[in-house]
This record gives sequence, C-alpha cells and structure tokens, in this order.
Amino acid sequence: MHMPESKNFLVPIDFRPESEIALEYAAFIAARIGATLHLIHILEEESPLLKLVLRDHQRDMILRGAADKLDDTAGKVLTGKNIPFTTKIKQGKVYEMIIKTAREVKADLIFMGRTDSSDMVKNIAGTNTMHIIKEADVPVITLRNKPEYFGCSHIILPLDLTKQTLKKATNAVLVARILNARITIISILREDSKSKEIKIISKLDEIRPNLENLDIECDVKLIKNITDAPHDILNSAVRELEGDLVMIMTQQELNISEFFVGSVAQDIINLSDFPVLSINPLVREEKGIPDPMEQIFINPIQMFDH
Repeated sequence: MHMPESKNFLVPIDFRPESEIALEYAAFIAARIGATLHLIHILEEESPLLKLVLRDHQRDMILRGAADKLDDTAGKVLTGKNIPFTTKIKQGKVYEMIIKTAREVKADLIFMGRTDSSDMVKNIAGTNTMHIIKEADVPVITLRNKPEYFGCSHIILPLDLTKQTLKKATNAVLVARILNARITIISILREDSKSKEIKIISKLDEIRPNLENLDIECDVKLIKNITDAPHDILNSAVRELEGDLVMIMTQQELNISEFFVGSVAQDIINLSDFPVLSINPLVREEKGIPDPMEQIFINPIQMFDH
C-alpha cells in the first residue's frame, strides 16, 4: 500500500480523561502516518445572566485560563513526539463549533472521547457526540475507554449486505487509505437459514476482489449468532480477528430499527470495547462528495436484485 499524503486530525478537548485518551490515540495515528493535530476547546455559550454580569477582563481571564490548560494538555501528551499541532479556543455550541472547525482545518478525521453521560441512554440523538457523528463531513472516531493497545492497521467493518449499504460502505476505502489499513468485512446472520447463508457468502466473495483491485487488503467473514446482542457479537469478533478499529455506517440515523447497522449503531458507539469509526455517507452524498467506488460495487451486486 502507498503511504497517504499529509492529513489533518481534529481533537476536541474538554479536559476530561476520555478526551485525553482520544488525543493519545490521535497522536499515535498521527505519528504513524505523518498527520497534523488540531486541538480545540469549546467554551459553552454564555447564559443571558452571565452576559449581564461578566466583565470583559473576566472573559479574558477565562479565555487565557482555557488556553493555558489546553497547552498543558498538549504538552502532557505530545511532548517529545515530534508531531505538528495547533491549539484553538472557541466559543459557541459545542457540536456546531467542532463541525465548523473541522471544515476550517480541512480535517480528515475527528477524534472524540465518549464523555457525555446522557449519550449512554439508548436512542438519545441530541447530545454533542451524536450530533457530530450525524452531521460531520468526515469520519468520527470515538473511544469509550483506553484500548488495551493502540492500533489502526486492521479495520473491522460490519455490513448487512443490502445493496444500499454496500454502495455507501465504499467510503471505507477512503479511511483505509488514510490509515494505511486492511479491512475485514463481517456479516452477522441472525437466523437459521441455509439459503440466506449461501447468498451472503456469495456476496462476501464478490466484495473481496473489488477491494483488492483498489490496493486494499481485505478479508471477509460470516458470523452465525442468533442469541447474542449485536454489539456483544461484534466485540467478540474484533477480539477473535485481532482488529484495532470498528467502522460503522450511520446512514440509517442511529435510532431506526429496520437495518442491522442502523439499529445498533448507537449501542456499538456506546458499548464497544474498541475505538469506533463512524461514517455518515449521506452527508457526503448531500454535499456532492463523490463515492470513489460506487460503480465498482454496483455491478457485482446487481445480480442479487432479481
């Protein structure tokens, strides 16, 4: 595989342990592929009462204090690592400012610690992390806790293998190229159906050469499990396959129950033991960002449309 060109990573820092873990992980990958880190801390919008009582010099003190703390965090994690980085303090709605800053710095990835306690409530989509995952132009990597080891060379990609999901999942190639990683695509069969098993295996066998033709090392695996929760199956599969990173598609909106990936995306983000990389391909599609593999994937899948 070729090494990717220089990339930009955005890392929001809220000074909690989880965001520091996200920074450590981002730094590991940045050092590996030669990326620049952009650290940002967002000061929440002032309430109407604060706007009345705070004086300008008090605001300046708050800004300087946040900037000093952000510099301290950067120094703690990045000293001696020879990784280029910037620090920024901004004020406004957290998710809006993170998305805006990602565009400003031309971020290729956003790294976030899972720190919102309310995010752990099933089907809550109004929190900062979920807003960012659903609306960002670029993939978002979230970490619930510190992995046993840092790695980014083996992506595990669960797919339900519908035509729509396959067309959108081609975005995985872009991320694999950024990280110089290989991909294992897994499909989870949650019913005892020999005919469906044969059909899925046939689809999986069609996918691998298409990825390999694009210089992406790829493997495929069918997992039959009727009883366990999908996020538990996925955690076990990632361990068994020695994966580093779970990638999910979120085009089904994180809280709709009809599709495998869409119905459990939020559980995977919240409960994965591994870093989770979320891509919302519809955002790319709505913004006119081309899908580099759509035509390559369409032909092999057409045979299953009849």
